[in-house]
Order: sequence, then structure tokens, then C-alpha cells
Amino acid sequence: MKAIRKALALALSLIMVLGLAACGSGGEDTPVATTAPSAQAEGGILTDEEAIYMNAMSDFYDAYMAAFEAETVSERWALMAIAEAKFLESGVATPMYTAGGCYAMSRVPFRAGGYASWLGDRVYYDQMVITNEIITTEDYEYLVDMWYELTGTGTYTQSAVDYLTEQGYTFTDTATTTFDRVGTTWDFLSDGDFHDDASFIDYLYQYNSEGELVPHLATDYDVSDDGLTYTFYIREGVSWVDSQGRQVAELTADDWVAGLQHVADAGSSSIYNLSGILEGLDAYIYGETTDFSTVGIKAVDDYTLQYTLTAECPYFMSMIADTCFIPMSRSYYLSQGGVFGMQEYDEAIASSSYLYGTDQDHIAYCGPYLCTNVTDKNSINYIANESYWNADNVQIKAVNFIYDDGSDVTREYNDFMNGVGTTMVLDTAQLEIAKNDGNFDKYVHVAPNVTNIFLMWFNENRQVYANVADGACVSQKTEEQKEVSRAALQNQHFRLALAYSIDRASYTAQSLGEDLKYVCLRNSYVPGDFVALEEDVTVSINGTETTFPAGTYYGEIVQAQVDADGYPFQIWDAENHTSDGFDGWYNVENAVAELELAIADLQAMGYEVSEENPVVLDYPYSAYNETATNQAVVLKTCIEEALGGMVEVALVDCQDSTENLNAWFNTNSGAEYNYDLGGLGGIGADFGDPETYLDGLLPYGDGFAIRKMGLW
Repeated sequence: MKAIRKALALALSLIMVLGLAACGSGGEDTPVATTAPSAQAEGGILTDEEAIYMNAMSDFYDAYMAAFEAETVSERWALMAIAEAKFLESGVATPMYTAGGCYAMSRVPFRAGGYASWLGDRVYYDQMVITNEIITTEDYEYLVDMWYELTGTGTYTQSAVDYLTEQGYTFTDTATTTFDRVGTTWDFLSDGDFHDDASFIDYLYQYNSEGELVPHLATDYDVSDDGLTYTFYIREGVSWVDSQGRQVAELTADDWVAGLQHVADAGSSSIYNLSGILEGLDAYIYGETTDFSTVGIKAVDDYTLQYTLTAECPYFMSMIADTCFIPMSRSYYLSQGGVFGMQEYDEAIASSSYLYGTDQDHIAYCGPYLCTNVTDKNSINYIANESYWNADNVQIKAVNFIYDDGSDVTREYNDFMNGVGTTMVLDTAQLEIAKNDGNFDKYVHVAPNVTNIFLMWFNENRQVYANVADGACVSQKTEEQKEVSRAALQNQHFRLALAYSIDRASYTAQSLGEDLKYVCLRNSYVPGDFVALEEDVTVSINGTETTFPAGTYYGEIVQAQVDADGYPFQIWDAENHTSDGFDGWYNVENAVAELELAIADLQAMGYEVSEENPVVLDYPYSAYNETATNQAVVLKTCIEEALGGMVEVALVDCQDSTENLNAWFNTNSGAEYNYDLGGLGGIGADFGDPETYLDGLLPYGDGFAIRKMGLW
């Protein structure tokens, strides 16, 4: 069990008791929602982050803690599914859609950039093959069938190349694509947000095109009989180089020790993936010791790396491509002003002598590419790393990124037709162009859904009404409107009213078209088919012992709990074994019923809500993008019409991508999120267990997603 869970259990239980003591009782006689509305603190409005969190999330938190007492992996998954049901019922966020499920064109054979069942398609340029010509619909669909036929044989990529060659395609060794922003740091281990660290730092193991985990910087590994010790054998003769390709150090097992300590020192969110798993790590993270040698990672010698776990971890190897497993050259880091130790790191990064990660010239590389240029809003360029251990098998020798903020859909389409881009997803405007010029029937295919989920978040603790970073996206709400909307968003019934009033299909139709508007809709947080029980499991569903047989999908258990709690939304399609492809939330009748309960609660607190005095909610949107503008109008229209004008959605213009990102992404804390509803950033999986998603809902800033509630 993670240390954060242990440390919070007692404190948060007390907060929950105090919060519930202040709760109102509205809504107990209706099956629409079965939990109490938001708690009231002195003065009527909750201001304490802990109380806000537990008022909304206590049921989730308790159920999630119970999952870590499970005796088997399957029981753990079943209990996590119950916890997810509680999260969805809270209404703090509502699922919208996933990536994929859209019309696309490609120059890359199906899954040739890497794939994992729990990750979806990868973009590993070093194993990618790219055709000069756009792959036709017929040939792409043939490659999809080929992948399913050949997966597991180790022959798919070469077979795809052979087939395409026979069909007259030619291949390029240069990838040209686009980018819309430059990350804030090149220190990937400190929560750096540059988009492509895997090109520069290699991993112990990596997934190939057939979803197989294959050796990279490790040549092999073994696991002790008790499942607690993983020993990796490091590839010899690998060099660290600078951005010019000059050798700066030899790669050794100690570089993983240095990398993990730096992740911990910098407070990277990825460190919590190993919290409670790696022996001694929690004590270091939470300041019980400053001696990192007590942590269960050790360089036995230059080429033997050992991890010691606190308990068996069935998904440990699926984590191996996560940031917390990235090596870092200890000697190079120290040469750039780097230091080890949490306090020492905090002091060092404030000094002018700390240069590590400040740009592409101040990191050491051991991956397939070097970055030679970064020019914001212009270009980014990679070249092949000649010192890379597998350089002879890297087909793509250069990667060139051209800046495109997405404001001109015609330019993006024309650029792709002229060779810019490996894969292109077509929005409605581009789809119309493709149909008119004959390219739709010739080149377009439907891309599969992926594991990422985009949720609409409701900010219960909004504290800013203009972007912190640039002062843009200024709210026009009065002080009274701010107070009312804050109270409303802390009310579960009001949040569910919003969730039920969003016509997701109409929203996605603006980007994907009418034909595909349901395909990418996702109704759960964790994909419903993410895992399936490995054995029969009996768990309590509201006091009734319920047995789920081996093979039961995670989403089926979520639905069982939702149904038992009396909520009307659907997250699981039992016939098709999926949580995708339908809208199980949108229902105007349910939205109105929840709104009536919320209005009664707010009236009891002294707030009038009516058509003359609606709750005003700010939604920042990309005014420079036609598709985003259309989606914003749909969102505003469906909410206002469903809720009878008693909620007004104020569309706040973001004039460029920087303003947009500063409203909800480029933020240091939940306190800087500048919206009432929004935060539509994708959340994906870091490893093959539902915990990879659900940990994002933990409090005190350790939950990467929960900040979108305006907390921590």
C-alpha cells in the first residue's frame, strides 16, 4: 500500500466525519442520486481543500483503500472497479471521449511505431517505417488484418514492408511532422513535459510493433522465487553523449540509481508509481531518511541492476517504460550543477549554476536520437544518434517538426498531402475537403480507440479568474456570480445535472463528423476492457456478496456497483464488451431532476437560482480554431437548453494556443486552473493495472488529475 494512503487514512477519515456532520439531507427520496449534497462550512461555503475533497470523494477514497487489502490480483481489480463507480457517481468529472475512433490517413503501417495492449499505439520513431506515399484505405485495412494474423511471430513489421514494397510504395528515412508547443523543461525526470523523451533516453525494455516487451538497455532479467527481487543485466558498451554526439560517460547500472533518486528529489509525480512498491522508497520520499542507499535499487556492479520490492507486484514489468525507470548519467548531471538530496535539489535549482535540463544542450543522451535545434513556434529537429547501441536498425535517421498551432485546418490538410506528417486525424472541415477532392475513398481509414480518456472537470475550488501566466482569459462574472457558481459546483446534484446535460455525440461530431460521432465516446474513467478477472471473485456490492466469474471485465463490475447505487448512467455495453461507442450519460430528464435537487440545496444556503439569476460557468475555448469554437457552442447550447436557462455557460476566448494552455495546463497547482468547467486533457496509462488511472484521484497533489478540481 502506498505511503500516501497510509499517511492520509486517519486524517482524512476525521475530515470526512466532520464534513458529513455538516451535510444537508436533500435528495434522499429519489433514485437519481443517493448521496448527500455538498457540506457547508461556517459561512456557507467550503474553503478547506481537504474538506472539499472528502465531501466529494470520501466514498471513492474508502473503496479505493479497501482494494489494497485484497488477497489476489483479481479481487484487487474488482474492488478498484467499485471505487471507480464511486468516483463517477461523485460527478467531479464526467467522461467525454478517447483518442482514436476517427477518420485518419497515414504513411505508417498499422502499429509499426510500437504497441502495448494497455498503452495502445506508440510513436517510437526508431522502430517506425514510413512510406513516401499515403497508404491507401485498401492497403491499410490489409495491414490491420496482417497484424492480427502475425502478432506473436516477430515477423509483422518486415512482412508489412514487404507487402507495401510489392504494392509499389517507397520508403523515407526522414519523418516530418508538426508540433504546437515546446515543453517547459528538458529534465524529463522532474515531470518535464517535452513530448518525446523516449527518443533521447532509452529504456531497459520497450514494446515492439507486436506488443512484445523486448530488451533495450537491458539484455535480460530474472525474478527471485519470492517475486521480490528483479535483477536486470545492463548492456555493455553503451555511451552517454551530448547533443553534438560527443561521448560524456559510459552507461552503467548506477545511472538508474542516480535517475531514480533525481526523480524522488525533484518530486516528480512518476515517483508515486513506485511508492509502496519499492523497498525503502516511501521513507525517502516522505523525509524519514535522507539516505538513498536504503531504497531498494542497487547497482550490484557496473552491469547488474537490482530492484527489491516490498511485496509481489504483478504489473511491475509493465511499468518498465515509465519515467521512474529512466537512467540519468550521474557524472554528467553533476557536471551541470546537479545535486542529490531533496533539500539540496530545491536550493540548487534556484541558482544560476544549475544548468541540467535547461535546454537540449544540457542533457546527456543514450537513446536513438539527438536534438539539434529547438526554435519555439518554428521548428524542432532530431538526428540519429550514431553512438546508439542499435543504430544499425534505426530506419528513420532524422525527425523534423514544423510549428502549426492548428488554427488553419486547410494548411494542415495540404501539408499532409504534400508529405508533412506521418499520420493525420481529419476533423470535419478536413473531412469535407477529402470527400470533395476524392481522397476520402482512396486514403481514409478509421483509427482504433486508445486507452487515453478525456474528461470534463468541474472546478469546485476556483481561485483565479484570469490566467496566472499571462493575465488572459478574463472572466466577466460578478462577485456574486462567482460565489453562487462555487457553491453550485460543490454540490453533487448540480455536478451530475451538468454531466447528464452534455450531448457528447454532438460535441465530437464537430471534430469527427456525424458518421463517427459515437465511436470515440467513452463512458468510464478506466477503459472498461482494460483488465479482466483471472479467477472467480466474490465481493460485497452494498452488502450483497456477489460473485464475478473469471473473465469478467472491469467495466462490468463498475456497472454492477452503479446499478446497485441507483444511478441511471451506463458505462458498460455488455453485448459488445466495451465502455466505448455510445453515450451512457446524456439524458435531459435526469439532468433536470438533479438540477431541481441542487436548486433546493442552494436555496437552503441562501442562493436563488432561476432563469433571471442563472448559475454562470466559465468555459475557456480555443477561439482561433473553428472546430474548438463549434464544440464550445455545442457545449453551451446543450447545457443551457437541457437545464432550462438556469445555467449559463460563458465562453471565454483563448486567442492562441498559449492562452489556452495557460488556462488549464501550464499551471503549478490546482489553485491556478482558470475555468469552472474544462480541463479536457488526456489521461493515459503508465502501466497495466487500473491503479495507473485511479491514483490520479488521490489528494494532496499526489493525484495528478485531482488538481483539475481546483485542489492542491
